[in-house]
Amino acid sequence: MRGSRRTRTIAIFTAAGFVFVAVLVGVFAVAASREEGPEAMATTWLRALAEGDDEAARAAMTPDAGAAGVGIGDAAERLTDPVVVGVRVDGDSAEVDVSFVLSGEEHDVTLSLARSADRWRVGTDGLGRLSVATTIGDSVTVGASVIPTGEVLLLPGVYEVTAAPADYLDGEASVSVLPARTRDVTIEAGWGAAGVEAVRDALTAHLNACTRAAATVPDNCGLRVPWPADIAQLERIAYRVERLPEVQLIGGDGFAATGGSVVATATGTGRDGAPVSATYRDDAWGVRGTVAVTGDRIRLGVL
Repeated sequence: MRGSRRTRTIAIFTAAGFVFVAVLVGVFAVAASREEGPEAMATTWLRALAEGDDEAARAAMTPDAGAAGVGIGDAAERLTDPVVVGVRVDGDSAEVDVSFVLSGEEHDVTLSLARSADRWRVGTDGLGRLSVATTIGDSVTVGASVIPTGEVLLLPGVYEVTAAPADYLDGEASVSVLPARTRDVTIEAGWGAAGVEAVRDALTAHLNACTRAAATVPDNCGLRVPWPADIAQLERIAYRVERLPEVQLIGGDGFAATGGSVVATATGTGRDGAPVSATYRDDAWGVRGTVAVTGDRIRLGVL
């Protein structure tokens, strides 16, 4: 008798000295002020990007811009030959024209900087936006970071975007991210051999649990044991698996396991009150269900 249609889920961070010192402090303050001007800050930021110094790059940006989702250390390729070519200051705002090379191409970009608490910082237009989708799952891997699909802010650089989890799925794209630009990318993901094996192992564990001796026919197991035809009161069903169903993945969100063979022996009491047993064979044993990829995990829903 087939079980109910509920779905089971498997779960496959001194005074004279004072005057002298005061003069020196004044000199250093002027020097620091010059060093922290918009041109110098833009240069500091660009150098941090070129060197892969994520902490320095974020420190040179406004707090909202410094919260970029993926660090420059995750970039497969960083910019080179950064140069400041022009500066325009208007009160506490500035525009800095810069040039750099990324992925063999020269790019000219204008950065917006803002001054707060006597310090200039690069604004959010220094970041690029990556709008990412994938044909399987709800996340991708950028460098070493697993991020959800949708829009993510990135520091300028070239990033390798791969299907997630990378151990189980194939599919990748190389994306060049520039300041104030949006790039769209869709990862055409496919199941790798390790992914297929992981699904097969999880389902095998489930089916082995299904075929343990029990006093009822388990749900979500595809087992058909019509014992009421022969037994009035069931006491136990024992199973002998002759062949497990073979798993095939269907698209990116389903599976079918078919072609299994199982023998079930039911024991209990007959209608005449005497002990009785009956054996049932199913050479078309199988189950179907869903495959959900969430972050770096794969879950099976067995129908």
